[in-house]
Amino acid sequence: MITRPLLRILAASFLCASACLVAACGRHDTAAPTGDTAAAAASTPDSRAGFVITGALPSLKDGDEVRLLMYDPAAATQDKRRPVATTKVEHGSFRLTGSVKQPLPGLLQVGHGAADMIVENAPFTLVDTGEGLVVEGGQYNDKVYGYRALPEFVAAVKARHELYRKTFDGVDEQDEAAMKAARAITQNSSLPELAIANDWQAKVLDSDAAPLLKLFVLNENVDAKRYDKAKREAMLAEYAKALGADHPLIVQMNKTAAGYRKYEKLQSETSVGKHFKDVVAADKDGHKVKLSDVLAKNKLVLLDFWASWCGPCRGEFPHLAKVYKEFHPHGFEIYAVSLDDDNDEWLKALREEGEGGGIPWINLVDHGIDSKSATSYGILGLPSNFLINSDGTIVGVNMREWDVEREVRAQVSKLEGGHGG
Repeated sequence: MITRPLLRILAASFLCASACLVAACGRHDTAAPTGDTAAAAASTPDSRAGFVITGALPSLKDGDEVRLLMYDPAAATQDKRRPVATTKVEHGSFRLTGSVKQPLPGLLQVGHGAADMIVENAPFTLVDTGEGLVVEGGQYNDKVYGYRALPEFVAAVKARHELYRKTFDGVDEQDEAAMKAARAITQNSSLPELAIANDWQAKVLDSDAAPLLKLFVLNENVDAKRYDKAKREAMLAEYAKALGADHPLIVQMNKTAAGYRKYEKLQSETSVGKHFKDVVAADKDGHKVKLSDVLAKNKLVLLDFWASWCGPCRGEFPHLAKVYKEFHPHGFEIYAVSLDDDNDEWLKALREEGEGGGIPWINLVDHGIDSKSATSYGILGLPSNFLINSDGTIVGVNMREWDVEREVRAQVSKLEGGHGG
């Protein structure tokens, strides 16, 4: 399941869910900050100076857009981030400028690449390590993300990439046994990276470093063994005393925690055995289609939430096509709801996935993670799906790949007295 950056923050800060650390890393001599850096970290850069982010890399293409995104609760985007500065690559380089009132997390997007950073009024440089992008510079940034520049972290990322390429090269994605075998080989491949990150962050969190630095690190940390939910909440409360409960990142982290508790409740209301919740979404022409209307005309409906930017979602299309072809004649339908912000991106994805014949099932859109349909089902990550039978009972939740076929086959068989499929 893929989660958006805001949801990653939620999981990292309060739930300690495992994370796929695929961020870039580069050669750098930054040491993990300890108590000796507390005094330096306590000061705030002059807000009048502004930030300057530069990059001159062989991988940059003229015309590539460069955007610095920062959290804004009012933003209409999936991850609640909005661009605070933009420019384009010219002659293989770029220079991005602006200013912030105080240091806060951001995401630098360059073409199809991206790098996390702590945005403050200071100079920064974008570096390409060959395994990805990393931003260097700033008073806080290197102390928060410096582990990504360690040689051992770079080596761990490279080893994981090479293992994936070697293991999955030539594997038929529709061969269940082969895919399971490949995944078994690679399932723990990110653990070395995670261990390096956890150790680096612990040296900050367990030190007498400044509260603001600790806050930034806690926001990134996913180490459930060292810092469980109760401990994280206590740490956040301690930082709030020093920085103020109205600090933007503290407000954001508390809000996402509260949001998760709300979504947990919603998910319990849409689990297996519960009655479905009706939703409405629009087709490409803007016509509204109710889930209940589709359910009334079919024996079994798969409510499928996805988005064009979600790789695993796109990977489900061949499986869904196979299941639809076999079971649609038996009264099976798919009610697919894209959570894309942009209709153009949604429709482009449908054209790409349906090349040669189109997508035969019902495809609709309900914009954003905050859309009524998404919130009704407590959607925190994609893909998410719910199999609903003709009396409105949810009989399957969050099935992937071949499990969708197995569950649909079993349900059709029940509906047809053991003779379906």
